[in-house]
Amino acid sequence: MAESDIRRSDLLDMVNELRTALRDIGQEPLPQGQIITDTRERLRYIARLTEQAASQTLHAAEQISDRLNDQRTEAAALSALTRSPRIRDYLDRIQWEHVESGTQLVEVIQAQSFQDLVGQVIGKLLDTVQHMEESLAHMLMDEAKDPGMLAGPQTQESEKISQDEVDDLFG
Repeated sequence: MAESDIRRSDLLDMVNELRTALRDIGQEPLPQGQIITDTRERLRYIARLTEQAASQTLHAAEQISDRLNDQRTEAAALSALTRSPRIRDYLDRIQWEHVESGTQLVEVIQAQSFQDLVGQVIGKLLDTVQHMEESLAHMLMDEAKDPGMLAGPQTQESEKISQDEVDDLFG
């Protein structure tokens, strides 16, 4: 099998894998030229939404934590001032519940670390897709080169020849 046939086969395999992945997530078939671009844009969109959701969750958790701490402090101060056993028990229970709620809130915040992992995975996928796109472009460029075709004017200064050199060849 010729090298160009192997490259075509590899290219078709990669495109088919992308088509299968897009079909699995419910995307209609795309023209071949848009598959990589669409995949990359989807990953960027998912990464952006995941980051926004994590930021909102962490911001809300910090606000809740601050309120719980303030309320716990206030309940402790009020408990020390009251003589009523019933009110003192209630304020003590609120302090304990706020400690428990704070512990659960810490669990929520720690669960948000999952977003970091998702972001890292998406980043690696974006790098992979970018690499695939560059590899595909490189393969297509290499395959398009035909040694029998004229190369056109030389653009690199070191490889240019002078008119005198051409005249010497024909002279």
